Amino acid sequence: MRCSPAGAATDHNAAALLIPPPPAGNHRPSWRHCDLTATTPTALAEAAALLPSGPQLWLSFSHLWLLAPFLSTLADHHPEALNGLRGIVACSSSSVVTKRFAWNPYDRALVKRLEGARLQLEQACLGLGVPACILAPTMIHGHCGDTSDRNVEALRRILRRLPLLPLPRHTGLRQPIAAGDLVAVALDRLKRLGSEAGSDGAAEGLVCQLLLGGDEQLSYRALLERIQTIDPGAARCRLIPLPNRLFQALAAPLLLMSPRHYEAVLRLSADLAGFATVADLLDRDARPFHPGPWL
Repeated sequence: MRCSPAGAATDHNAAALLIPPPPAGNHRPSWRHCDLTATTPTALAEAAALLPSGPQLWLSFSHLWLLAPFLSTLADHHPEALNGLRGIVACSSSSVVTKRFAWNPYDRALVKRLEGARLQLEQACLGLGVPACILAPTMIHGHCGDTSDRNVEALRRILRRLPLLPLPRHTGLRQPIAAGDLVAVALDRLKRLGSEAGSDGAAEGLVCQLLLGGDEQLSYRALLERIQTIDPGAARCRLIPLPNRLFQALAAPLLLMSPRHYEAVLRLSADLAGFATVADLLDRDARPFHPGPWL
């Protein structure tokens, strides 16, 4: 199974991919694009008309808080369009766990939004009797056309810009996952939902949330050093380790300027890893973290 270029969304806030299971034989499944922000009566009627009458599976890489209300609203107004729905794979974020106890307003609002969307999706799926798998990845990295991630790419830009970068001496673990690996896991889960449709296993635990990351866990400092080995421009930045308490004291002024960024600095010393690996989920050999390539 693959996503065709025609199905790729230019706005990740507003699109999902829908795919009916392939019929018997060598026919390829077809992908259909769906605008999750279009919830007017006319738009919902058009979306319902475009859905296939036979079995269908939904795959969404958009924000969970867009998918959940769309599905709920469509189920309320056009339930007949979802008679063939056999399963949903959606994306959330590991932030729902790693930032659960955050005290800055931005992160608290994010966790509340993600958790609220999960509950709304769960209620909609329970009402429809449809299983769903919510993937909650950590630190996605990679490129798709002109679009790049805001994690590893952002760190690379910082390293290219600064001659020196202070860091706490002891940094926490990270588990970056390549965008392509996330897609592979999503398609694997989608295929499983399609094959289990109608079975007793599909009915048990209709909605599950899967925390996942890449195959390699490495410290935050090691992650930066790995980026430097790939990009000569980033390699010019010198990493300066400081005692953790001194580093936190020097970062204290951030608390007044931006509580969100101050808390992000404090998380440099925290372990944000230990999630399911792509290798285990896909039963393949482990692959090390490899940033880039960059042009």
